[in-house]
Amino acid sequence: MPLVKAGHLVIEVKATSVNPLDTMLRTKATPWSDNLPEILHGDVAGVVTEIDEGVVDFNVGDEVYGCAGGITGTDGALAEFMLVDSDLMALKPKILTMSQAAALPLVSITAWEALHDKLKIQAGDNVLIHGATGGVGHIAIQLAKHFGATVSATSRPEMSLWLKH
Repeated sequence: MPLVKAGHLVIEVKATSVNPLDTMLRTKATPWSDNLPEILHGDVAGVVTEIDEGVVDFNVGDEVYGCAGGITGTDGALAEFMLVDSDLMALKPKILTMSQAAALPLVSITAWEALHDKLKIQAGDNVLIHGATGGVGHIAIQLAKHFGATVSATSRPEMSLWLKH
C-alpha cells in the first residue's frame, strides 16, 4: 500500500489502458525508464482513498482519472492502489465508465499537443487525420472539430462501419 505524500492522492485502481509507450517500456529500457522492473501503465481511473492534507481539489471517494505514473521511477496503474500527483488527476466525468476514462488520458494529451500546441489549429483550417479510428485519431477528430477546423480522415476499409456510428 503506497503512503500518501505532499501534493498526492492514493487511489484504488479500477481501470488502466495499454498504450504503445507501455509496450515499449516492457521490451527495452528507454529514456523514461532505465530502472526496470517497475509497476507500469500511466493511464488510470480509480477512487480516491487517501489525500494529503494540502490537497483541496479532491475528496476521499471521488472518482478520478489521469496519466500519472509508470515511468521514471513512479509506480504505475498495474497495482491495486497507486500514489498519484494530484496535479495529474481530474474528476472522472459521471457519464464515463472507469474503463472509458482510463482509455483517454495519454491519447488525449497526444492529440492536444499535436493540434493545439504544435499545429495551432483554429477555425477555418483544414485538417487531415490518418488513423481516425485509433486512440489518438478519434480524439484528434473531436478536438479539430472543437477548434472549428474542417476535418478529413482516413482509416482501414474494415473500420469504415465504425466511422458511420
